[in-house]
Amino acid sequence: MLDDRITVSVHATDEVGRARLARELRTLPGLRVVRNGAAVQILLLGRHDRDAAGELRRRSRGSWAPLVVVADGLGDAELMAVWEYGARTVLQTPRVTPRRLGRAVHAAAGCCPPEPLPELGVLV
Repeated sequence: MLDDRITVSVHATDEVGRARLARELRTLPGLRVVRNGAAVQILLLGRHDRDAAGELRRRSRGSWAPLVVVADGLGDAELMAVWEYGARTVLQTPRVTPRRLGRAVHAAAGCCPPEPLPELGVLV
């Protein structure tokens, strides 16, 4: 049987946050969470991540897979850095819903056009 679900890998310095996000992704139709070789990578950045820029660099250089960033409290400078490292979509953690997360992954994979979110000023 052909599995046409989009493979997604979740990376974070916080293992509890990573597991929570992976569990939420597993409930979404059309997605399959894997450890390696994913079509789309999600990077969870916490407010207290000391090496967020380094982690972004490693993820963006270490794979050709599109990158979706889920982050707490990014300021303008951090947001610009995220875009410079090639993130396709940025979601603010307090506003993440299953629908937005699923749309972000599908948009990063090229399956559907991004949906504008005027209150955030980003595409999901």
